[in-house]
Amino acid sequence: MAMTPLTPLDVQRMRFPVKMRGYEQKEVEDFLGLVAEELAQRISQVERLEREAKYYRQRLEETEEREHQLQQTLLRAQKVSDEITANARREAELMVKEAEMVADRVVHQAIEQTTRIETRVQELRTMRKELQLKFRNTLDLFQRILEAEMEEERGPLGTVVPLPRKKREG
Repeated sequence: MAMTPLTPLDVQRMRFPVKMRGYEQKEVEDFLGLVAEELAQRISQVERLEREAKYYRQRLEETEEREHQLQQTLLRAQKVSDEITANARREAELMVKEAEMVADRVVHQAIEQTTRIETRVQELRTMRKELQLKFRNTLDLFQRILEAEMEEERGPLGTVVPLPRKKREG
């Protein structure tokens, strides 16, 4: 079963049931708002990076097309003059090297950006797992406390001893 990606709206709409000894609802909602905002920023950043990568891929294709056209021009120039061909070839090589350097730099920047994003995503996953573990430990603690309180309410031989009731105020 494939899960759909989590959206900021999903985080903002998330609600938890209210129970005794639960978390402060306002704080949970505030935190969910912060998480939704951060998620929206990250999604926006990824979309921007994808647009930039598309732009640089297009630029690379244009550069390769120019390189191809330049090679055709060099072949024609060879028929006219060896000297012109030698000069044109040197210029073409310089342009190709420069284009390759630019392309290498663009690809390297894109790889670095991707690596940074992947590292941050992994950090966020680790943080999520840590929060899940802390939540599970808290639930286990509450369960043990509840079980201990229930055990205390039982009298000797496992009978239930009624506790004095407190009057409710209000």
